[in-house]
Amino acid sequence: MRKAEVKRETKETQIYVELNVDGNGKAEVEVEDAFFRHMIVTLAKFSSIDIKIKANGDLPHHIIEDTGITLGYAIDKAVDRESIKRFGYAVIPMDEALIISSVDMVRRPYFSYGLNVPNSSEFDPALIEHFFRSLAFSTPMTLHLYQLNGKDPHHIVEAAFKSFGIALKQSLEKSQNSMSVKGSL
Repeated sequence: MRKAEVKRETKETQIYVELNVDGNGKAEVEVEDAFFRHMIVTLAKFSSIDIKIKANGDLPHHIIEDTGITLGYAIDKAVDRESIKRFGYAVIPMDEALIISSVDMVRRPYFSYGLNVPNSSEFDPALIEHFFRSLAFSTPMTLHLYQLNGKDPHHIVEAAFKSFGIALKQSLEKSQNSMSVKGSL
């Protein structure tokens, strides 16, 4: 089984992540921010990764960013990159919102973000970008995340987490072949 457990403690946060890449999408998320909790549950469901997170800290910004970092470390620890499909992508609608995600698990961290999330009383849109950037760089992976349509902030962000979850699931599927012309990722 492809599993990992990672703890990250700083002066600002205490983050614990446990995951099973070959899970069924179960989530246990202990974090104060209800919207962020909903997004992690969504990510678990659509990636089929079992995710357990306990996150505490001083500010939502620090908690969300450090959760992305710790989740990335856990994915990296759990996965043998020589035996995965490497690439994944998804174009996912949620009502008027339409989001595309593309993932390459090549170990070259890159993040390109094209979501235009309006202000919301539910969450700070800037924290969504911080979460995905932190996750992409700590995994490390290449992640492109773009909005093709959408006005409702909740729909845009939820479609982004669904789209990313599906793309991540595809990229982590087992493969017998090395997915590199170099012979190694």
